[in-house]
Amino acid sequence: MSDSSRIPVLVMLLFVMAVQLLALAVTPAIFASDNRVFEDPTSTSNPVVYLLLILAFTALLLLAIKKKKGWIVSGFIQLSIATSIYYLMVAFLPPLPAMLPTVAVLLLLRYYPEWYVIDVFGIAVCAGISSLFGVSMTILPTLLLLIILAVYDALSVYKTRHMVSLAEGVIKLKAPLLFVVPRSRNYSFRKDQPSVSTPEGSDQANGNPADSSQTSGSQAEKAGGKRGAFFLGLGDAIIPTILVISAYTSLPAGGFFGVNFPAIGAMLGTYLGFLALMTTSRDRPQAGLPFLNSGVIFGFLVGCIVAGIAPF
Repeated sequence: MSDSSRIPVLVMLLFVMAVQLLALAVTPAIFASDNRVFEDPTSTSNPVVYLLLILAFTALLLLAIKKKKGWIVSGFIQLSIATSIYYLMVAFLPPLPAMLPTVAVLLLLRYYPEWYVIDVFGIAVCAGISSLFGVSMTILPTLLLLIILAVYDALSVYKTRHMVSLAEGVIKLKAPLLFVVPRSRNYSFRKDQPSVSTPEGSDQANGNPADSSQTSGSQAEKAGGKRGAFFLGLGDAIIPTILVISAYTSLPAGGFFGVNFPAIGAMLGTYLGFLALMTTSRDRPQAGLPFLNSGVIFGFLVGCIVAGIAPF
C-alpha cells in the first residue's frame, strides 16, 4: 500500500467503526419499535429470501443500465433510500413527522450529491439498515447470510464480473451507495466522471457500492490519469455489522462489567478483515465480503469462547 493511500484507508476504516458504534446506539430504539424485516427471526430461510431479493434487484438494475434507462436505476435507488431513512426515523418519531427528514435527505442527495453529504448519509443509513436487519435475525440465520453473501460476492466479482459492471453504472449515476474519500481538498464528486477501471499496480479501495441489497465489487477512480477519490461501498459496512447487532440483541452480556464479548469480538474481527482486504492486490477489483465476513465471524466466535457462551 502506498503512502498516499494509507490515510484514505484509515478514513474508510473509521467510517466502518462509526457505522457499528452508531448502529449499537440506535438499536434499543429500533428494537423497541417492533419493526422487523422478517416475521420469524429464527428462520434459516431468511438468508435465502434475502439472496433472492438481491438477485432480482441486481438483474433489474443491470438490465436498466444495459438499456440506458438510468431513470429506472435512479428510481429504485431513491425508493430504497427513502425506505431506509424512513424506517430509521420512525424509530424515533411518529410516522407523519418522520416523513419530513426523509424528504429533506432525499432532496439534498438529489440536488447536491457532494462527497461529504454522501458520507454523512452513508454512516447514518448503514447504521439504521444494519440495526434493522440485526434485530430481525438471530445468530444462525445471520451467520448463514454472511457465508452466502461472501460466496456470492466472490463469484459476482471474480467469475461473472456483473457486479463490477453494476458498480460502474451506479457510480456514474452519482448514486449515494458508497463512501467517498477524496485524494485532494478540491475534489468534487458532483463534477467528476469516475470509472471503476484500475491501472495495473495502482492502489485502490476495496468495497461494495451497495445499500442493503449488496452490490459488490471494488472501485478506483481515475481523474486525468490519476484517481480523484477512493470508494467503499455501503454494503461492506452493513453486512458485517448485522452480525454485531444480532450478537448484541440475541446473546447475553458477560459478567465482566456487562460486556457483550461476542459483539465486541465481531467488531474487532471486522476491522481485522478490513485491514486484510486492504493488503490484497490492487491491479483489479476485489470482493470485500470474503475478507470482512470471515473477519467478523472469526471475531464473533472468539468472543463467544471468551464469554463461555454457546451461540446456537
